Amino acid sequence: MDFDDLTKVMAIRAADARGIILPFVLAHTATLIVLGFGGAGLENSGIQLALAAWAVLGSLWSVLWLDDCIQDLMAAGKDMPEEFKKTHMGQRLVNAPAAVVRLVNFVIVGLIVAAELMAIY
Repeated sequence: MDFDDLTKVMAIRAADARGIILPFVLAHTATLIVLGFGGAGLENSGIQLALAAWAVLGSLWSVLWLDDCIQDLMAAGKDMPEEFKKTHMGQRLVNAPAAVVRLVNFVIVGLIVAAELMAIY
């Protein structure tokens, strides 16, 4: 794959990564609004299960989507031509701690979901 095609693919995957953030934030904002104003409706076990499933499955889908984007971007960085890898931007991309970023994403989303589940139940 040539450099132009590789940068286009990277731009698409970066847009995918940015694109999942707004739905994730809106979904959890809606969950917090329901928790804050749900009242007696939240005492129904069916409502609790539906809200918990929404929080867990929606978050899992979002974090897996973002994780896949991160993996693709890191792989594309390794496929870049040597002259790009020698630039400061190339060095940042090649040497980025992808494993740490991926782990932090999973931990943060897990903590958000755990807090929501504690509030639901």
